[in-house]
Amino acid sequence: MNLRINIMAAFSAALMLSSCSRGDLDLVVGTYGHNLYEVTFKTDGTFGPLRAIPSENPSFVIQDGPGHYFAVSENDPQSGVYSYSESRVTAFRDHSDFCPCHLLRVGDMILTADYGKGSVSVFPIQDEVVQPKTASIFFDGSGPDSLRQSHSHIHQMRRIPEGICRSQGLSGDWILATDLGGDSIYLLTLDENGNPVDCPELAISLEEGTGPRHMEFSPEGNMLYCLSELGGKVFAFRISGEGGRPVFTQVQVLKADPADAGGSADIHIHPSGKFLYTSHRLSNDGISVFRVASDGTLEMTSYRNTGIHPRNFRITPDGRFLLVACRDSHCIQVFGIDPDDGSLSENPISTLDFGSDQPVCIEFDGHIQS
Repeated sequence: MNLRINIMAAFSAALMLSSCSRGDLDLVVGTYGHNLYEVTFKTDGTFGPLRAIPSENPSFVIQDGPGHYFAVSENDPQSGVYSYSESRVTAFRDHSDFCPCHLLRVGDMILTADYGKGSVSVFPIQDEVVQPKTASIFFDGSGPDSLRQSHSHIHQMRRIPEGICRSQGLSGDWILATDLGGDSIYLLTLDENGNPVDCPELAISLEEGTGPRHMEFSPEGNMLYCLSELGGKVFAFRISGEGGRPVFTQVQVLKADPADAGGSADIHIHPSGKFLYTSHRLSNDGISVFRVASDGTLEMTSYRNTGIHPRNFRITPDGRFLLVACRDSHCIQVFGIDPDDGSLSENPISTLDFGSDQPVCIEFDGHIQS
């Protein structure tokens, strides 16, 4: 009887996996240009036709359920935040001179990472439509690079995953914000009214001059990985809890950019948790591949060159493909992923061209980046 149950369970799991792998994915693509794009990514690694939604420099975009998006408009001096529904813009809220470059939904608000002002700003949401800005939290950091670190530059925000919060006994919501200018990762939590507040005593300091940019979590290993743009390094931290608050212990730092070009960009972990990937620009543009050990530490195993300026990339939920937005090649390239070692196919499986617009962000519908 138990054997039959196990066989049926295994068959059901295989059927579910097969069903997941057969489905096409709806993508939304942010650009430096005049449009946000919707497109279908097919199971054979190719794309359907592009559908354009007129918008100005909708660079970083997030999904919020089928057909609902939010995007920052990196369009200083007229920057702002867009909301979209049913393939149209539902609102644009002014955020002039703040140069937002990333955003995150938390409850009934959008938080923006403001590269220009070194701040995190709050935009309420009502009926899935973004509302005017209500608050900003400013940071005062700087670093040794006088050109790129003269003041704080908040580049990305990530929420500590629920799995890590549960396993480590963390209370409430915790949001991390990278400061490229101040070589720090700041921690914010929510007050009793649901508003974000800074916890300066919990800030994480990185090596001077490295310029932290983007982060990724490994929930199974209770790990945080941070890619530094200027230093081209990955910093690995183990997350624990003390009195309901997070504690970050650095366990490793290693070189990720073989060219030391000072243009490292994005970082993502494979759905299996076995591999980590980072993108690098300005010289020898491409993707670094790392093996993730059982203790969460990393070993670089390969490197694959891509088109010009690979700013953002995403891995399909089934782990079969890596899609990279090559800004200055005006295209998205698709690479196959070897399930044994995580390496990328020698050549792109397919390429999606964008004409004059420059793709810089990829999001899958129904797979929200938190």
